[in-house]
Amino acid sequence: MRKCARIRGSLVSSLSDTIEPDTGATERERALAAALADETRRSEVLIRIGEAIGAGRDIETIVQTVVDGGVEMTRAEFGAFFYNVVNAEGERYRLFALAGAPRSAFEHYPMPRNTAVFAPTFSGEAVIRSDDILADPRYGHNAPYHGMPEGHLPVRSFLSAPVVSRSGEVLGGLFFGHAEPGRFSAADERVVAGVAGLGAAAVEAMHRRDETLAASEAQRSVEARLAERLSFALDAGRMGSWALDVDSRDYEASELCKANYGRRPDESFGFADLVASIHESDRDRMTRAMETAIQDGSDYDVEYRVIWPDGQVRWVHARGRADAIVPGGSAKRMAGISLDITERRRAEERQQLMLNELNHRVKNTLATVQSIAFQTLRTARTPTEFRETFEARLMALSETHNLLTRENWEGAALRAVIDSEVEALGGAGRAIVQPGPEVHLTPKAAVAVGMGIHELATNAVKYGALSVARGVVTIHWQVSNGILELDWTESDGPKVEMPQRRGFGSRLLEKGLAAELGGSVELMYRAQGLTCAMRLPMAALEGRD
Repeated sequence: MRKCARIRGSLVSSLSDTIEPDTGATERERALAAALADETRRSEVLIRIGEAIGAGRDIETIVQTVVDGGVEMTRAEFGAFFYNVVNAEGERYRLFALAGAPRSAFEHYPMPRNTAVFAPTFSGEAVIRSDDILADPRYGHNAPYHGMPEGHLPVRSFLSAPVVSRSGEVLGGLFFGHAEPGRFSAADERVVAGVAGLGAAAVEAMHRRDETLAASEAQRSVEARLAERLSFALDAGRMGSWALDVDSRDYEASELCKANYGRRPDESFGFADLVASIHESDRDRMTRAMETAIQDGSDYDVEYRVIWPDGQVRWVHARGRADAIVPGGSAKRMAGISLDITERRRAEERQQLMLNELNHRVKNTLATVQSIAFQTLRTARTPTEFRETFEARLMALSETHNLLTRENWEGAALRAVIDSEVEALGGAGRAIVQPGPEVHLTPKAAVAVGMGIHELATNAVKYGALSVARGVVTIHWQVSNGILELDWTESDGPKVEMPQRRGFGSRLLEKGLAAELGGSVELMYRAQGLTCAMRLPMAALEGRD
Protein backbone atom coordinates (compact mmCIF):
# COMPACT_ATOMS: atom_id res chain seq x y z
CA MET A 1 0.00 0.00 0.00
CA ARG A 2 2.85 2.43 0.78
CA LYS A 3 4.43 1.61 -2.58
CA CYS A 4 1.13 2.34 -4.36
CA ALA A 5 0.90 5.67 -2.54
CA ARG A 6 4.42 6.63 -3.61
CA ILE A 7 3.69 5.72 -7.24
CA ARG A 8 0.40 7.60 -7.07
CA GLY A 9 2.06 10.72 -5.65
CA SER A 10 4.78 10.63 -8.27
CA LEU A 11 2.21 10.17 -11.06
CA VAL A 12 0.09 13.08 -9.85
CA SER A 13 3.15 15.35 -9.54
CA SER A 14 4.39 14.45 -13.01
CA LEU A 15 0.99 14.95 -14.59
CA SER A 16 0.59 18.30 -12.85
CA ASP A 17 3.84 19.46 -14.38
CA THR A 18 2.95 18.01 -17.77
CA ILE A 19 -0.63 19.16 -18.19
CA GLU A 20 -0.33 22.67 -16.81
CA PRO A 21 -1.54 24.63 -19.90
CA ASP A 22 0.40 27.62 -21.11
CA THR A 23 -0.95 30.43 -23.26
CA GLY A 24 0.28 28.77 -26.43
CA ALA A 25 -1.28 25.35 -25.81
CA THR A 26 -3.59 24.01 -28.50
CA GLU A 27 -7.07 22.62 -27.92
CA ARG A 28 -5.69 19.13 -28.64
CA GLU A 29 -3.10 19.50 -25.90
CA ARG A 30 -5.73 20.73 -23.42
CA ALA A 31 -7.98 17.77 -24.27
CA LEU A 32 -5.11 15.35 -23.80
CA ALA A 33 -4.26 16.96 -20.49
CA ALA A 34 -7.89 16.68 -19.36
CA ALA A 35 -8.00 13.03 -20.40
CA LEU A 36 -4.80 12.33 -18.47
CA ALA A 37 -6.23 14.11 -15.45
CA ASP A 38 -9.37 11.96 -15.69
CA GLU A 39 -7.28 8.81 -15.84
CA THR A 40 -5.24 9.97 -12.89
CA ARG A 41 -8.39 10.68 -10.90
CA ARG A 42 -9.83 7.31 -11.82
CA SER A 43 -6.59 5.61 -10.83
CA GLU A 44 -6.69 7.43 -7.52
CA VAL A 45 -10.25 6.24 -6.94
CA LEU A 46 -9.48 2.65 -7.93
CA ILE A 47 -6.49 2.60 -5.61
CA ARG A 48 -8.65 3.98 -2.80
CA ILE A 49 -11.29 1.31 -3.40
CA GLY A 50 -8.61 -1.38 -3.51
CA GLU A 51 -7.14 -0.14 -0.25
CA ALA A 52 -10.58 -0.24 1.38
CA ILE A 53 -11.11 -3.80 0.22
CA GLY A 54 -7.64 -4.81 1.37
CA ALA A 55 -8.19 -3.26 4.79
CA GLY A 56 -11.04 -5.71 5.30
CA ARG A 57 -13.25 -3.46 7.36
CA ASP A 58 -17.01 -3.86 7.61
CA ILE A 59 -18.97 -4.32 4.40
CA GLU A 60 -20.89 -1.05 4.83
CA THR A 61 -17.65 0.96 4.77
CA ILE A 62 -16.32 -0.88 1.71
CA VAL A 63 -19.58 -0.55 -0.23
CA GLN A 64 -19.75 3.13 0.61
CA THR A 65 -16.21 3.56 -0.72
CA VAL A 66 -17.24 1.84 -3.97
CA VAL A 67 -20.28 4.10 -4.41
CA ASP A 68 -18.30 7.25 -3.61
CA GLY A 69 -15.64 6.21 -6.09
CA GLY A 70 -18.19 5.53 -8.81
CA VAL A 71 -19.78 8.94 -8.32
CA GLU A 72 -16.38 10.61 -8.49
CA MET A 73 -15.25 8.79 -11.63
CA THR A 74 -18.50 9.29 -13.57
CA ARG A 75 -19.15 12.79 -12.21
CA ALA A 76 -22.64 11.67 -11.26
CA GLU A 77 -24.73 13.67 -8.84
CA PHE A 78 -26.12 10.62 -7.10
CA GLY A 79 -24.98 7.07 -6.66
CA ALA A 80 -26.38 4.02 -4.90
CA PHE A 81 -25.37 0.41 -4.33
CA PHE A 82 -28.26 -1.95 -3.61
CA TYR A 83 -26.95 -5.36 -2.45
CA ASN A 84 -28.43 -8.59 -1.19
CA VAL A 85 -27.78 -9.90 2.33
CA VAL A 86 -28.68 -13.22 4.01
CA ASN A 87 -29.20 -12.94 7.78
CA ALA A 88 -28.51 -15.56 10.46
CA GLU A 89 -32.00 -17.05 9.95
CA GLY A 90 -31.36 -17.53 6.22
CA GLU A 91 -33.67 -14.71 5.16
CA ARG A 92 -32.65 -12.57 2.18
CA TYR A 93 -33.07 -8.82 2.25
CA ARG A 94 -31.56 -5.80 0.54
CA LEU A 95 -29.44 -2.95 1.93
CA PHE A 96 -28.11 0.14 0.20
CA ALA A 97 -25.33 2.68 0.32
CA LEU A 98 -25.88 6.20 -1.02
CA ALA A 99 -23.64 9.02 -2.22
CA GLY A 100 -24.58 12.58 -3.19
CA ALA A 101 -27.71 12.67 -1.03
CA PRO A 102 -28.74 11.90 2.55
CA ARG A 103 -30.08 8.40 3.38
CA SER A 104 -33.41 9.98 4.18
CA ALA A 105 -33.83 10.54 0.45
CA PHE A 106 -34.48 6.80 0.03
CA GLU A 107 -35.41 5.44 3.45
CA HIS A 108 -39.15 6.12 3.09
CA TYR A 109 -39.31 4.51 -0.37
CA PRO A 110 -39.56 0.78 -1.07
CA MET A 111 -36.51 -1.01 -2.45
CA PRO A 112 -36.17 -1.10 -6.26
CA ARG A 113 -38.03 -3.93 -7.95
CA ASN A 114 -37.41 -5.91 -11.12
CA THR A 115 -39.20 -3.36 -13.30
CA ALA A 116 -38.35 -2.90 -16.98
CA VAL A 117 -35.72 -0.31 -16.01
CA PHE A 118 -34.12 -2.25 -13.15
CA ALA A 119 -34.59 -5.85 -14.31
CA PRO A 120 -31.45 -6.03 -16.53
CA THR A 121 -29.37 -4.91 -13.54
CA PHE A 122 -30.90 -7.16 -10.85
CA SER A 123 -30.90 -10.16 -13.18
CA GLY A 124 -27.25 -9.61 -14.06
CA GLU A 125 -27.86 -9.17 -17.78
CA ALA A 126 -26.15 -5.92 -18.77
CA VAL A 127 -25.06 -2.35 -18.06
CA ILE A 128 -27.91 0.13 -18.68
CA ARG A 129 -27.24 3.74 -19.80
CA SER A 130 -29.98 6.20 -20.58
CA ASP A 131 -29.34 9.84 -21.59
CA ASP A 132 -32.85 10.75 -20.38
CA ILE A 133 -34.65 8.17 -18.30
CA LEU A 134 -37.90 10.17 -18.49
CA ALA A 135 -37.94 9.65 -22.25
CA ASP A 136 -36.86 6.02 -22.08
CA PRO A 137 -39.59 3.64 -23.41
CA ARG A 138 -39.02 1.29 -20.47
CA TYR A 139 -39.83 3.99 -17.93
CA GLY A 140 -43.08 4.65 -16.07
CA HIS A 141 -45.07 1.44 -16.62
CA ASN A 142 -45.32 0.07 -13.05
CA ALA A 143 -47.84 0.86 -10.34
CA PRO A 144 -48.27 2.51 -7.99
CA TYR A 145 -45.99 5.39 -9.00
CA HIS A 146 -45.70 4.92 -12.81
CA GLY A 147 -42.37 6.65 -12.59
CA MET A 148 -40.51 8.34 -9.77
CA PRO A 149 -42.35 8.83 -6.49
CA GLU A 150 -43.08 12.34 -5.40
CA GLY A 151 -40.03 13.89 -3.77
CA HIS A 152 -37.62 11.44 -5.46
CA LEU A 153 -34.15 12.70 -6.32
CA PRO A 154 -34.23 14.43 -9.74
CA VAL A 155 -32.73 11.91 -12.17
CA ARG A 156 -32.51 12.36 -15.93
CA SER A 157 -29.22 10.71 -16.86
CA PHE A 158 -29.25 7.07 -15.65
CA LEU A 159 -26.42 4.53 -15.51
CA SER A 160 -26.49 1.10 -13.79
CA ALA A 161 -24.42 -2.08 -13.72
CA PRO A 162 -25.06 -5.48 -12.13
CA VAL A 163 -22.70 -6.65 -9.37
CA VAL A 164 -22.08 -10.31 -10.15
CA SER A 165 -19.84 -12.79 -8.32
CA ARG A 166 -17.36 -15.02 -10.11
CA SER A 167 -19.79 -17.89 -9.72
CA GLY A 168 -22.49 -15.91 -11.51
CA GLU A 169 -24.56 -14.98 -8.48
CA VAL A 170 -26.10 -11.51 -8.69
CA LEU A 171 -25.04 -9.77 -5.48
CA GLY A 172 -26.75 -6.44 -6.21
CA GLY A 173 -26.53 -3.43 -8.48
CA LEU A 174 -24.76 -0.07 -8.85
CA PHE A 175 -26.90 2.91 -9.89
CA PHE A 176 -25.81 6.44 -10.82
CA GLY A 177 -27.88 9.47 -11.78
CA HIS A 178 -27.69 13.13 -12.74
CA ALA A 179 -30.32 15.82 -12.87
CA GLU A 180 -29.24 16.83 -16.38
CA PRO A 181 -29.68 14.61 -19.44
CA GLY A 182 -26.80 13.25 -21.52
CA ARG A 183 -24.17 13.30 -18.75
CA PHE A 184 -22.86 9.73 -19.06
CA SER A 185 -20.71 8.39 -21.89
CA ALA A 186 -19.63 5.01 -23.20
CA ALA A 187 -16.41 5.47 -21.25
CA ASP A 188 -18.50 5.88 -18.10
CA GLU A 189 -20.18 2.56 -18.88
CA ARG A 190 -16.78 0.87 -18.87
CA VAL A 191 -15.83 2.65 -15.66
CA VAL A 192 -19.04 1.58 -13.94
CA ALA A 193 -18.57 -2.00 -15.14
CA GLY A 194 -15.09 -1.96 -13.60
CA VAL A 195 -16.37 -0.47 -10.37
CA ALA A 196 -19.11 -3.13 -10.28
CA GLY A 197 -16.37 -5.76 -10.53
CA LEU A 198 -14.60 -4.20 -7.57
CA GLY A 199 -17.89 -4.09 -5.71
CA ALA A 200 -18.43 -7.79 -6.41
CA ALA A 201 -14.93 -8.57 -5.17
CA ALA A 202 -15.57 -6.54 -2.02
CA VAL A 203 -18.91 -8.20 -1.25
CA GLU A 204 -17.50 -11.67 -1.97
CA ALA A 205 -14.50 -11.00 0.25
CA MET A 206 -16.69 -9.87 3.10
CA HIS A 207 -19.01 -12.82 2.60
CA ARG A 208 -16.06 -15.20 2.75
CA ARG A 209 -14.80 -13.43 5.83
CA ASP A 210 -18.22 -13.62 7.46
CA GLU A 211 -18.54 -17.28 6.50
CA THR A 212 -15.10 -17.98 7.90
CA LEU A 213 -15.92 -16.12 11.09
CA ALA A 214 -19.26 -17.90 11.32
CA ALA A 215 -17.58 -21.26 10.78
CA SER A 216 -14.96 -20.41 13.38
CA GLU A 217 -17.63 -19.24 15.78
CA ALA A 218 -19.65 -22.39 15.11
CA GLN A 219 -16.54 -24.49 15.72
CA ARG A 220 -15.81 -22.61 18.92
CA SER A 221 -19.44 -23.03 19.92
CA VAL A 222 -19.28 -26.77 19.25
CA GLU A 223 -16.02 -27.04 21.15
CA ALA A 224 -17.46 -24.99 24.00
CA ARG A 225 -20.56 -27.23 24.15
CA LEU A 226 -18.40 -30.34 24.07
CA ALA A 227 -16.16 -28.91 26.78
CA GLU A 228 -19.22 -28.00 28.82
CA ARG A 229 -20.68 -31.47 28.40
CA LEU A 230 -17.36 -33.07 29.27
CA SER A 231 -17.03 -30.84 32.32
CA PHE A 232 -20.59 -31.69 33.36
CA ALA A 233 -19.95 -35.42 32.88
CA LEU A 234 -16.73 -35.25 34.87
CA ASP A 235 -18.37 -33.25 37.65
CA ALA A 236 -21.38 -35.57 37.70
CA GLY A 237 -19.05 -38.53 38.06
CA ARG A 238 -16.99 -36.65 40.69
CA MET A 239 -13.96 -37.06 38.44
CA GLY A 240 -11.23 -34.46 38.34
CA SER A 241 -9.17 -33.92 35.19
CA TRP A 242 -5.40 -33.40 35.02
CA ALA A 243 -2.64 -32.95 32.45
CA LEU A 244 1.13 -33.33 32.72
CA ASP A 245 3.93 -31.98 30.54
CA VAL A 246 6.41 -34.85 30.62
CA ASP A 247 9.55 -32.77 30.08
CA SER A 248 8.83 -29.80 32.35
CA ARG A 249 6.63 -31.73 34.82
CA ASP A 250 4.15 -28.87 34.58
CA TYR A 251 0.99 -30.28 36.16
CA GLU A 252 -2.48 -28.84 35.62
CA ALA A 253 -5.34 -29.98 37.83
CA SER A 254 -9.02 -29.09 37.71
CA GLU A 255 -10.82 -27.84 40.81
CA LEU A 256 -12.36 -31.26 41.45
CA CYS A 257 -9.00 -32.93 40.93
CA LYS A 258 -7.49 -30.63 43.57
CA ALA A 259 -10.40 -31.43 45.88
CA ASN A 260 -9.53 -35.14 45.61
CA TYR A 261 -6.24 -34.28 47.28
CA GLY A 262 -7.76 -31.95 49.87
CA ARG A 263 -6.76 -28.74 48.10
CA ARG A 264 -8.84 -25.60 47.55
CA PRO A 265 -9.67 -24.42 44.02
CA ASP A 266 -7.44 -21.35 44.41
CA GLU A 267 -4.55 -23.32 45.90
CA SER A 268 -1.50 -24.12 43.78
CA PHE A 269 -1.01 -27.84 43.21
CA GLY A 270 1.96 -28.88 41.09
CA PHE A 271 3.50 -32.24 40.29
CA ALA A 272 5.77 -32.10 43.34
CA ASP A 273 2.72 -31.41 45.52
CA LEU A 274 0.94 -34.37 43.95
CA VAL A 275 3.77 -36.80 44.66
CA ALA A 276 4.30 -35.46 48.18
CA SER A 277 0.61 -35.95 49.01
CA ILE A 278 0.74 -39.69 48.26
CA HIS A 279 1.17 -42.11 51.14
CA GLU A 280 4.79 -43.23 51.50
CA SER A 281 3.82 -46.87 51.08
CA ASP A 282 2.14 -46.15 47.73
CA ARG A 283 4.40 -43.42 46.31
CA ASP A 284 6.93 -45.65 44.51
CA ARG A 285 4.17 -47.73 42.98
CA MET A 286 2.45 -44.62 41.62
CA THR A 287 5.61 -43.09 40.12
CA ARG A 288 6.62 -46.42 38.53
CA ALA A 289 3.19 -46.75 36.93
CA MET A 290 3.43 -43.23 35.52
CA GLU A 291 6.95 -43.69 34.14
CA THR A 292 5.94 -46.96 32.51
CA ALA A 293 3.00 -45.28 30.79
CA ILE A 294 5.27 -42.50 29.56
CA GLN A 295 7.93 -44.83 28.21
CA ASP A 296 5.85 -47.49 26.44
CA GLY A 297 2.47 -45.80 25.97
CA SER A 298 0.56 -48.18 28.21
CA ASP A 299 -2.46 -47.06 30.20
CA TYR A 300 -1.79 -45.34 33.49
CA ASP A 301 -4.16 -46.93 36.02
CA VAL A 302 -3.33 -46.95 39.71
CA GLU A 303 -5.03 -46.66 43.09
CA TYR A 304 -3.22 -45.16 46.03
CA ARG A 305 -3.73 -43.51 49.39
CA VAL A 306 -3.32 -39.77 49.78
CA ILE A 307 -2.83 -37.74 52.92
CA TRP A 308 -4.80 -34.51 53.05
CA PRO A 309 -3.33 -31.42 54.69
CA ASP A 310 -5.66 -31.99 57.67
CA GLY A 311 -4.27 -35.50 58.14
CA GLN A 312 -7.12 -37.47 56.57
CA VAL A 313 -6.09 -40.59 54.69
CA ARG A 314 -8.19 -41.15 51.59
CA TRP A 315 -8.04 -43.28 48.47
CA VAL A 316 -7.68 -41.94 44.91
CA HIS A 317 -7.99 -43.81 41.61
CA ALA A 318 -5.94 -42.11 38.89
CA ARG A 319 -6.21 -43.05 35.23
CA GLY A 320 -4.60 -41.55 32.16
CA ARG A 321 -2.72 -42.04 28.94
CA ALA A 322 0.31 -40.51 27.27
CA ASP A 323 0.09 -38.96 23.81
CA ALA A 324 1.29 -40.77 20.69
CA ILE A 325 4.91 -41.89 20.96
CA VAL A 326 7.14 -41.26 17.95
CA PRO A 327 9.51 -44.08 16.92
CA GLY A 328 12.56 -44.00 19.13
CA GLY A 329 11.07 -41.30 21.35
CA SER A 330 8.83 -40.94 24.34
CA ALA A 331 5.59 -39.18 25.16
CA LYS A 332 5.52 -35.45 25.69
CA ARG A 333 2.22 -35.11 27.48
CA MET A 334 -0.13 -37.12 29.67
CA ALA A 335 -3.73 -36.47 30.56
CA GLY A 336 -6.32 -38.26 32.62
CA ILE A 337 -8.77 -38.21 35.48
CA SER A 338 -8.74 -38.79 39.22
CA LEU A 339 -11.54 -40.10 41.38
CA ASP A 340 -11.93 -40.23 45.15
CA ILE A 341 -12.70 -43.91 45.88
CA THR A 342 -12.46 -43.75 49.66
CA GLU A 343 -16.03 -44.90 50.24
CA ARG A 344 -15.66 -47.73 47.74
CA ARG A 345 -12.47 -48.95 49.38
CA ARG A 346 -14.07 -48.76 52.82
CA ALA A 347 -17.07 -50.68 51.52
CA GLU A 348 -14.73 -53.30 50.09
CA GLU A 349 -12.92 -53.53 53.42
CA ARG A 350 -16.24 -53.89 55.23
CA GLN A 351 -17.29 -56.54 52.74
CA GLN A 352 -14.06 -58.46 53.27
CA LEU A 353 -14.49 -58.24 57.03
CA MET A 354 -18.04 -59.53 56.64
CA LEU A 355 -16.85 -62.40 54.49
CA ASN A 356 -14.16 -63.26 57.03
CA GLU A 357 -16.71 -63.01 59.83
CA LEU A 358 -19.19 -65.14 57.92
CA ASN A 359 -16.52 -67.73 57.26
CA HIS A 360 -15.63 -67.72 60.95
CA ARG A 361 -19.28 -68.02 62.00
CA VAL A 362 -19.96 -70.85 59.57
CA LYS A 363 -16.96 -72.75 60.87
CA ASN A 364 -18.02 -72.15 64.47
CA THR A 365 -21.62 -73.10 63.70
CA LEU A 366 -20.54 -76.31 61.99
CA ALA A 367 -18.28 -77.11 64.92
CA THR A 368 -21.17 -76.46 67.31
CA VAL A 369 -23.55 -78.63 65.28
CA GLN A 370 -20.91 -81.37 65.12
CA SER A 371 -20.45 -81.22 68.91
CA ILE A 372 -24.21 -81.24 69.52
CA ALA A 373 -24.62 -84.25 67.24
CA PHE A 374 -21.75 -86.14 68.88
CA GLN A 375 -22.85 -85.45 72.45
CA THR A 376 -26.53 -86.16 71.70
CA LEU A 377 -25.58 -89.44 70.07
CA ARG A 378 -23.56 -90.45 73.14
CA THR A 379 -26.45 -89.87 75.55
CA ALA A 380 -29.47 -90.88 73.46
CA ARG A 381 -30.87 -94.30 74.24
CA THR A 382 -32.82 -94.74 71.00
CA PRO A 383 -32.68 -93.30 67.47
CA THR A 384 -36.01 -91.56 68.09
CA GLU A 385 -34.67 -89.90 71.22
CA PHE A 386 -31.55 -88.82 69.30
CA ARG A 387 -33.58 -87.31 66.47
CA GLU A 388 -35.94 -85.42 68.80
CA THR A 389 -33.18 -84.14 71.06
CA PHE A 390 -30.86 -83.22 68.18
CA GLU A 391 -33.61 -81.35 66.33
CA ALA A 392 -34.57 -79.47 69.49
CA ARG A 393 -31.00 -78.39 70.09
CA LEU A 394 -30.60 -77.30 66.45
CA MET A 395 -33.80 -75.25 66.76
CA ALA A 396 -32.40 -73.60 69.87
CA LEU A 397 -29.24 -72.74 67.99
CA SER A 398 -31.38 -71.45 65.10
CA GLU A 399 -33.42 -69.22 67.41
CA THR A 400 -30.30 -67.56 68.73
CA HIS A 401 -28.97 -67.12 65.18
CA ASN A 402 -32.27 -65.57 64.11
CA LEU A 403 -32.04 -63.15 66.98
CA LEU A 404 -28.47 -62.22 66.05
CA THR A 405 -29.41 -61.82 62.39
CA ARG A 406 -32.12 -59.33 63.31
CA GLU A 407 -29.42 -57.38 65.13
CA ASN A 408 -27.01 -57.61 62.14
CA TRP A 409 -24.82 -59.94 64.17
CA GLU A 410 -23.73 -57.09 66.35
CA GLY A 411 -24.81 -59.01 69.44
CA ALA A 412 -28.05 -59.39 71.42
CA ALA A 413 -29.56 -58.39 74.74
CA LEU A 414 -29.49 -61.01 77.53
CA ARG A 415 -33.25 -60.59 78.14
CA ALA A 416 -33.98 -61.23 74.43
CA VAL A 417 -31.88 -64.43 74.44
CA ILE A 418 -33.68 -65.76 77.53
CA ASP A 419 -37.18 -64.91 76.24
CA SER A 420 -36.44 -66.45 72.83
CA GLU A 421 -35.38 -69.82 74.25
CA VAL A 422 -38.15 -70.06 76.88
CA GLU A 423 -40.89 -69.09 74.43
CA ALA A 424 -39.64 -71.62 71.85
CA LEU A 425 -40.35 -74.45 74.34
CA GLY A 426 -43.75 -73.15 75.39
CA GLY A 427 -42.75 -72.24 78.92
CA ALA A 428 -43.25 -68.49 78.70
CA GLY A 429 -46.46 -68.54 80.72
CA ARG A 430 -44.86 -70.01 83.80
CA ALA A 431 -41.35 -68.60 83.57
CA ILE A 432 -41.05 -65.57 85.80
CA VAL A 433 -38.27 -63.33 84.55
CA GLN A 434 -37.02 -60.86 87.13
CA PRO A 435 -34.72 -58.77 84.94
CA GLY A 436 -31.64 -57.11 86.29
CA PRO A 437 -29.53 -54.49 84.49
CA GLU A 438 -29.36 -54.45 80.70
CA VAL A 439 -26.58 -56.68 79.44
CA HIS A 440 -25.50 -56.76 75.76
CA LEU A 441 -23.95 -60.05 74.71
CA THR A 442 -21.49 -60.57 71.87
CA PRO A 443 -22.57 -63.07 69.18
CA LYS A 444 -20.29 -65.70 70.73
CA ALA A 445 -21.69 -65.13 74.23
CA ALA A 446 -25.26 -65.02 72.95
CA VAL A 447 -24.90 -68.47 71.32
CA ALA A 448 -23.27 -69.94 74.43
CA VAL A 449 -25.82 -68.48 76.89
CA GLY A 450 -28.68 -69.32 74.53
CA MET A 451 -27.65 -72.98 74.35
CA GLY A 452 -27.33 -73.10 78.16
CA ILE A 453 -30.82 -71.61 78.71
CA HIS A 454 -32.19 -74.03 76.10
CA GLU A 455 -30.83 -77.02 78.01
CA LEU A 456 -32.31 -75.76 81.29
CA ALA A 457 -35.69 -75.05 79.69
CA THR A 458 -35.74 -78.43 77.89
CA ASN A 459 -34.99 -80.26 81.12
CA ALA A 460 -37.68 -78.24 82.95
CA VAL A 461 -40.30 -79.07 80.29
CA LYS A 462 -39.44 -82.78 80.23
CA TYR A 463 -38.67 -83.56 83.88
CA GLY A 464 -38.74 -80.41 85.98
CA ALA A 465 -41.09 -77.66 87.11
CA LEU A 466 -42.55 -76.96 83.65
CA SER A 467 -43.59 -80.62 83.23
CA VAL A 468 -46.55 -80.09 85.63
CA ALA A 469 -49.27 -77.44 85.64
CA ARG A 470 -48.36 -75.87 88.98
CA GLY A 471 -44.59 -75.64 88.37
CA VAL A 472 -42.82 -72.30 88.09
CA VAL A 473 -39.37 -71.17 86.89
CA THR A 474 -37.84 -67.95 88.21
CA ILE A 475 -34.99 -66.30 86.33
CA HIS A 476 -33.08 -63.46 87.92
CA TRP A 477 -29.74 -61.75 87.32
CA GLN A 478 -27.58 -58.97 88.65
CA VAL A 479 -24.09 -57.63 88.05
CA SER A 480 -21.63 -57.46 90.93
CA ASN A 481 -17.95 -56.54 90.67
CA GLY A 482 -17.85 -57.17 86.93
CA ILE A 483 -19.53 -60.58 87.22
CA LEU A 484 -22.96 -61.49 85.85
CA GLU A 485 -24.81 -63.51 88.51
CA LEU A 486 -27.70 -65.31 86.77
CA ASP A 487 -29.85 -67.74 88.77
CA TRP A 488 -32.33 -70.25 87.35
CA THR A 489 -34.67 -71.57 90.09
CA GLU A 490 -37.43 -74.19 89.66
CA SER A 491 -40.24 -74.73 92.22
CA ASP A 492 -43.52 -76.62 92.70
CA GLY A 493 -42.48 -79.30 90.28
CA PRO A 494 -41.83 -83.05 90.73
CA LYS A 495 -39.45 -84.08 93.48
CA VAL A 496 -35.89 -83.81 92.24
CA GLU A 497 -33.30 -86.52 92.71
CA MET A 498 -29.63 -86.54 91.86
CA PRO A 499 -29.24 -88.08 88.40
CA GLN A 500 -27.35 -91.36 88.13
CA ARG A 501 -25.32 -90.09 85.15
CA ARG A 502 -24.38 -86.74 83.75
CA GLY A 503 -26.00 -86.03 80.39
CA PHE A 504 -24.92 -83.67 77.62
CA GLY A 505 -26.99 -80.83 79.05
CA SER A 506 -25.26 -80.99 82.40
CA ARG A 507 -21.81 -81.16 80.82
CA LEU A 508 -22.69 -78.27 78.44
CA LEU A 509 -23.66 -76.07 81.37
CA GLU A 510 -21.06 -77.01 83.95
CA LYS A 511 -18.05 -77.36 81.66
CA GLY A 512 -18.84 -76.08 78.18
CA LEU A 513 -20.52 -72.76 79.06
CA ALA A 514 -18.09 -72.06 81.90
CA ALA A 515 -15.06 -72.83 79.74
CA GLU A 516 -16.43 -70.87 76.73
CA LEU A 517 -16.90 -67.68 78.73
CA GLY A 518 -14.29 -68.14 81.45
CA GLY A 519 -16.75 -68.36 84.37
CA SER A 520 -18.46 -70.98 86.47
CA VAL A 521 -21.81 -72.79 86.34
CA GLU A 522 -23.17 -74.85 89.23
CA LEU A 523 -26.20 -77.18 89.14
CA MET A 524 -27.90 -77.92 92.49
CA TYR A 525 -30.45 -80.76 92.59
CA ARG A 526 -32.66 -79.70 95.48
CA ALA A 527 -35.74 -81.81 96.25
CA GLN A 528 -38.09 -78.80 95.74
CA GLY A 529 -36.55 -78.00 92.38
CA LEU A 530 -33.41 -77.65 90.27
CA THR A 531 -31.26 -74.54 90.72
CA CYS A 532 -28.56 -73.29 88.32
CA ALA A 533 -26.15 -70.54 89.37
CA MET A 534 -24.15 -68.93 86.50
CA ARG A 535 -21.23 -66.64 87.33
CA LEU A 536 -19.86 -65.18 84.12
CA PRO A 537 -17.38 -62.29 83.67
CA MET A 538 -18.93 -59.24 82.00
CA ALA A 539 -15.75 -58.64 79.97
CA ALA A 540 -16.26 -61.97 78.17
CA LEU A 541 -19.99 -61.41 77.72
CA GLU A 542 -19.63 -57.91 76.25
CA GLY A 543 -16.39 -58.48 74.34
CA ARG A 544 -14.27 -56.08 76.39
CA ASP A 545 -10.55 -56.59 76.78
